[in-house]
Amino acid sequence: MKLNHSDLLKFALNFADESKKILQKNYFKTFNIEEKNDGSLVTNIDKEIEEKFRKLLKKKFPEHGVIGEEFGYERENNEYVWILDPLDGTHSFIAGKPLFGTLICCMKNNKPIIGVIDIPILNQRWSGGEKLGVKLNNIKCKRVLKKKKFSQTIMASTSLLMFDEKRRSTITDIYKKVKFPIFGTDCYAYGLLLSGKIDIIIEANMKPWDYMAQVALVQELGGKMTDWNEENLGINSDGKIIASNFSNHHKEIINLIKTL
Repeated sequence: MKLNHSDLLKFALNFADESKKILQKNYFKTFNIEEKNDGSLVTNIDKEIEEKFRKLLKKKFPEHGVIGEEFGYERENNEYVWILDPLDGTHSFIAGKPLFGTLICCMKNNKPIIGVIDIPILNQRWSGGEKLGVKLNNIKCKRVLKKKKFSQTIMASTSLLMFDEKRRSTITDIYKKVKFPIFGTDCYAYGLLLSGKIDIIIEANMKPWDYMAQVALVQELGGKMTDWNEENLGINSDGKIIASNFSNHHKEIINLIKTL
């Protein structure tokens, strides 16, 4: 079945509306919390959203594959594969910090072509993809053109604890070379990067559902998003991520990681 990118984005946006309703409805309610095998937490809300996505996907695009944080891989070698994080920032959701969101990606032949970052409590949504541009809500995002010195950039990481002890001191040294770092942003940081508020994101210990939706958006706006070896990101990447608005900043981060 031949699909255009607009059809795929429409499906993603419609589902983002559904996930947004569920997250807004349950934000201040009591929900069940479980500890997963890796020590991270999951709520019944995470599971409810992903179950709904899989059901709707099977109805709309039964031949498509899906990869989700809570229920794993299904037909992941098909031409079209969707990647979903129903609730990126579960810990923030539990604590009432409103920077969590839903991440939706569609890949064609292993290449991310559609991305959605939906931040339901703030009513902010970045969406778009290859040859579609990127929008914040209904306003088109413009490529960041004003270059900065590396020392004047703002850098984000979800947490310093996401880096192993061997790399933690290296990353801390990099933070000292920029204007200032910010933490605790979850997927919201990538929206801020797309809107030109921050300049660089560096993270580690990430899974495909944590980063693939952002790849299509960052690249469509002319930014760069790779692993720490400057290789393209895919579902089998090692989870070390760099996203930048400018290639020279991106290269500098990679060089610093190698030399510090």
